[in-house]
This record gives sequence, structure tokens and C-alpha cells, in this order.
Amino acid sequence: MDTDCLIKLTKSRLKELVCSNFSVIIPQAVKKEVIDNAGQHPDSIVVEENITNKLLTVDKMKAPAEKGEDAVFAVFQKGKYDAICSDDKRFIKRLRMIDIPYITPAVFIAILLKNGKMTLKEANEKLELLSPFVSEDEYYAVKLVLDNWRKE
Repeated sequence: MDTDCLIKLTKSRLKELVCSNFSVIIPQAVKKEVIDNAGQHPDSIVVEENITNKLLTVDKMKAPAEKGEDAVFAVFQKGKYDAICSDDKRFIKRLRMIDIPYITPAVFIAILLKNGKMTLKEANEKLELLSPFVSEDEYYAVKLVLDNWRKE
């Protein structure tokens, strides 16, 4: 997961739910961006607690890149991950070009709903909390999924 995605999930109060239902790994560069360079910002304190409590894992690999997205890409290339989590449009374009699976913050809501980890009401509430931080396209794509959700 890159910095942008991690911060958006934190601000929307989705991170703990995502991290308790998925194995979330961040590279050293993301930890540095979110915690080491942020001082005592409330988001960085919460993320640091998540690492301490093993809800988030920091990859041990010393990535050659200092930028979060490049470090995420390097860690992903180790081959044991299903997808990259990002909300950075340029980075996502790069991932699409080389056919690497990715998840954006709002898509987690649809996946958690599908997997029975939240109700439709909770999904709509979480999407509204996330809405100030994601693009209109991402918001409306997931909103469409939620609006058309059918119980099996």
C-alpha cells in the first residue's frame, strides 16, 4: 500500500477494517513518509500504533527508491502479493500499462461488502466518509455498486 492510499483510509476511518481483513504491507519508504517525516500528526500516530499492534506490516526490504510508489512497486515485484493499493492516478496508469492488479481506497468498501464484512448501510456510510478524499470517478463507480447491491 502506498502513502496516499494509507492516509485516505486513515482519514476516512476505514484503515482498521481494511487491515483486519487484508494483509497490508507498506514499504520502508511509506513508513518514512507517513510516520518518520510527519512528526506528531494524528494520522501518523494512528499508523504507528497499527504497526506496533501488527495490524500493518512494514516490509523489511530496503527499497532502492525513496518515493513511496516506487518502493511499493519494488516490494510488489518480490512476487508474493496479490495487488498494489494506491490512489495515485499516474501510478495507476503505470500499473495498468504493465498489467499489475491494483485496488483503490473506495474499492475496498465494495470488496468488504461482498465478503460480508460490512452491511450495505455501513458501506454507504464509509463511502461518504471517504468521498472527500477520492476522485468523483472512483466515488461514483463504487456508489453504483452499492446502489445496485442485491442480497443473495
